Amino acid sequence: MRAPLLVVGSLVMAVLTDPRLSLLLLAISPLLVLTLVVVSRRGHVFFLAVQDRLDRVNTVLQENLAGVRVVKAFTREAHENRRFGRANEAYMDATVRAAVLVATVMPVMMLLVNLGVVGVIWFGGWQVQAGETHLGQLLAFINYLLQMLSALMMVGMLVMRVAQADASAERILQVLHAAPEVRDRPDAAPRELTRGRVEFDQVHFSYDGEEAEPVLRGVSFVAEPGQTVAIVGATGSGKSTLVQLIPRFFDVTAGRVLVDGHDVRDVRQEDLRRDVAIVLQEAILFSGPVRDNLRYGRPDATDAEVAEAAGLAQAADFIAALPDGYDALLGQRGVNFSGGQKQRLAIARALLCRPAVLILDDCTSALDAATEARLTQALGASPHPCTRLIVAQRVGSVRNADRILVLEDGVVAASGTHEELLRVSPTYRDIVRSQLGETEGDDG
Repeated sequence: MRAPLLVVGSLVMAVLTDPRLSLLLLAISPLLVLTLVVVSRRGHVFFLAVQDRLDRVNTVLQENLAGVRVVKAFTREAHENRRFGRANEAYMDATVRAAVLVATVMPVMMLLVNLGVVGVIWFGGWQVQAGETHLGQLLAFINYLLQMLSALMMVGMLVMRVAQADASAERILQVLHAAPEVRDRPDAAPRELTRGRVEFDQVHFSYDGEEAEPVLRGVSFVAEPGQTVAIVGATGSGKSTLVQLIPRFFDVTAGRVLVDGHDVRDVRQEDLRRDVAIVLQEAILFSGPVRDNLRYGRPDATDAEVAEAAGLAQAADFIAALPDGYDALLGQRGVNFSGGQKQRLAIARALLCRPAVLILDDCTSALDAATEARLTQALGASPHPCTRLIVAQRVGSVRNADRILVLEDGVVAASGTHEELLRVSPTYRDIVRSQLGETEGDDG
């Protein structure tokens, strides 16, 4: 507030002191304003470029830290050093350009200020000699001019700060103003989904709207309460997309997904995800005790319930073998545990929630066949039955399911038990043959 008020006040006093000399301000002020406008616009562009280059540096650094073992395994240290160097040099160049612009503001403003003072002394001196004004008026006018121009210089520096802040604020607002695609409807009522009946009714889905190529097309099936429904198919056939529509990670493009007869879009996300638990392909764990990771979805679970869930997930034995048991600490993303151990902890975390619907999205890939068989048997004999939807690549993981869906290019190509599909589905027979050799009942 101080700098703009000083500009206005000094300008008014300068005009009152000597209106004719004030005409010089008409020549200087546009140059000052033009300088501020140019600097502000170019500064905004330069500071945006600095932020973009900093993004690239952070991206390269994060990728190298997360993938350090891959880099070492392929002896690509030199390549990654060069890649980071290029990103860092681009960041340095953008920062230098922005710094040069900031450093240019003060000399340009000082030059314009001194040119103004020289003009006032030159023309004011002739007026004093001609007796058209007094020396005191001239000195007062110069002081007002210097006060006004120094305040304008202060405004110029503020403009640079604003340009820098505006570039950062623009990027922050992009995140703050991003609206989630999946939202609760205003009329969504609290519901308890305790039966676990899942129904897909002519579901179509594409990631980029109705105009894009659909990932799922006309998918319809029913998983009755307590059933185990397995989903198999080639990579990219839409298996993971299908099961992620149930907890409403995405909304269907057309059709309906129903749980216990309710369209999931009519159920609050909090209620839906309380009763539908999912174990994703990548087992994501958090730094901290094992016990806290297992209680992540149900913080009020007792120690006995935690131990029960770990037992069902075949994790109790290796947890007991840890020096601190359930109080053992996990490193960041569970780096100090094996892939199979992390998967079993993630399954135990989901089981502890005691969901009505349990989704296992290819989350047993790191388990050996014997452990997976014990896990499947334990889930079938669980004291807390639920409807299970299993996405798997291995036939051995799904052959005992109540129903198996064969997805092919986003369409349910076949459906039935293991034995039925061997008879009627060439796609399923090819999958079985590729993994187990000759299929049962294969007539050649």
